[in-house]
Amino acid sequence: MRDGMTVLQTFTSEIDAKVLEGQLETLGIQVLVEVDNCGGMRPHLDLTTGVKVLVADKDLETAREFVDGQVETSVSDPWNCPGCGEHIEAGFDACWNCGVTRG
Repeated sequence: MRDGMTVLQTFTSEIDAKVLEGQLETLGIQVLVEVDNCGGMRPHLDLTTGVKVLVADKDLETAREFVDGQVETSVSDPWNCPGCGEHIEAGFDACWNCGVTRG
């Protein structure tokens, strides 16, 4: 699935990468988080090799604008919480389950 995708950002934490993944998915952007830490058995490798967030080439410009803060999500659309994955109805900007605010 890596073909046709470009690295948008690299993190030293899988959690940070997953948060961005959730935010981009709410915009309808195809995202892949690439982690090479031996299935979590060697988390220190995240510090050296990094956790990469890849996006589809067709969505790259929109994803870059979002990361730069130029694109905002609308609270009038339903979304999935990047913290716990809970489905949140339209009109809410915070997750009822874990309190994470919408990106």
